[in-house]
Amino acid sequence: MTSNHLIPITRIHRRVAFTLVELLVVIAIIGILVGLLLPAVQAAREAARRMQCTNNLKQLGLALHNYHDAHKRFPFGSGGTTPPSGSPGYSAVSLLLPYIEQDSLHSAIDFRLPLTAAANSPARLQVVAAFLCPSDKENPQPQAGGAINYMGNKGSLHWWSDPSQTGIFLHSKSLKFSDIIDGTSNTAAFAERLLTDGNNGIVDLKADVFLGIGDPNSPDEAIQMCYATDTTNLANQFPLFMGAPWMNGQHTYMHVDVPNRKSCGFYPFKATMPASSRHSGGVNMALCDGSVRFVAQSVDLPTWRAVGTRNGGEVPGDF
Repeated sequence: MTSNHLIPITRIHRRVAFTLVELLVVIAIIGILVGLLLPAVQAAREAARRMQCTNNLKQLGLALHNYHDAHKRFPFGSGGTTPPSGSPGYSAVSLLLPYIEQDSLHSAIDFRLPLTAAANSPARLQVVAAFLCPSDKENPQPQAGGAINYMGNKGSLHWWSDPSQTGIFLHSKSLKFSDIIDGTSNTAAFAERLLTDGNNGIVDLKADVFLGIGDPNSPDEAIQMCYATDTTNLANQFPLFMGAPWMNGQHTYMHVDVPNRKSCGFYPFKATMPASSRHSGGVNMALCDGSVRFVAQSVDLPTWRAVGTRNGGEVPGDF
């Protein structure tokens, strides 16, 4: 008797895997998606930084109004106690501290002493987040003190120390709302300015201050001489660190040239010093009425200068 034996049939399983070509295609697609997504993410982050910057300037504008309500005048642009020869005066924002919820920091400053005094070092080194634009780079010289990106409007003239300057924040001079003949909505109070890099071995055309050659007789001539400065020559970087400490009243900007153009200083007391930022295409500016505008760097020069004057009688165009 024969018995039938079943012969088992072994099923062959094929292993499923990506081929090299398929893997390369997937990687290419992911790369394209990342390439499309990254600019959108960066744009969203910059929009948030710009909004924060706008809010910082808004707070300074409101503080300026509250200070005027309390003192019946604006703070000076630079001043305070009579300092030793060559020492800087205190800044306007030093006086605005109580009006931006920085009462304790204001109390830590001994205004009877020069801001460079050892007793003022803790306050001078304090970093105030509300003074910094998040789009700018970090303070390259923290030992100089806490930095500031928001500077007061000195005016539209090329004279750095001229008491007849046309702006709002002048040396040892406090103005009032009644001095703003052109109207508070037509006159700049604060605008952004980049911190200089503190390194004469690096050239940053928007942030650095260059040593202009010559003695300009007008704002237009100052611009021409500034543009003619050879920025590839590192010896032409002006030995001036703009942005720190925030207590220093020298940190102001000018309406001689439109935003984001080259800055120059001319010995002994002339400059261009425009507003500047790392936002795309322009700068934030707080007007004397407390509002904040984003001004394109393509703004018309006469319009920009008109916004820099408090009593020039101009009617600014769109800005």
